[in-house]
Amino acid sequence: MKNENCRPIVIRKRIGSTTYEVRSYFNPAAVETVEEKLLRIIKNDLTFRQNSAIMKQSQTVLLPERSSA
Repeated sequence: MKNENCRPIVIRKRIGSTTYEVRSYFNPAAVETVEEKLLRIIKNDLTFRQNSAIMKQSQTVLLPERSSA
C-alpha cells in the first residue's frame, strides 16, 4: 500500500527503443535507515550463502585413501 501523501522517486532508463520507469515509495514511519536495511540484507545473504556451502560440504562423503570404490 503506497502512501498518497509521499511523492515517489522516479527513475527512467532507456534500453534500446524501450523506456522503463520505476517509482519508489518509502514508508515515512520506517525505523531503519536505507543504509541499515541494505547492510541487513547483505549480511543475511552472506549468512545464507555460507550456510548453503556448509550444508553442501557436510553432505559430501569422503572415501578412505586408496579406496577402490
